[in-house]
Amino acid sequence: MRIIEQIPHPHFRMVLYATETHFLLEIEAGPMRQSYRYAKERFPGAGDVKGCITTAWLEDVRQSFNTMYVDWTETLEEKGTQGV
Repeated sequence: MRIIEQIPHPHFRMVLYATETHFLLEIEAGPMRQSYRYAKERFPGAGDVKGCITTAWLEDVRQSFNTMYVDWTETLEEKGTQGV
């Protein structure tokens, strides 16, 4: 797997990777991270993957991260530990 590019964004760290058969878009915010896989058969170039990144979709990702963070911190509090 190799890094294709880091995609600038004011709130997320977004990195696009490539393997032989897929692109992998990794999005990170604080301690939360998600990866999305794009088959090269359907998305042959990095521009095709980047074309899927919309403001509306990134807002959905942000809301998912918020939900994940709340769930994670609640679980840590139940265990009496702290996260990052």
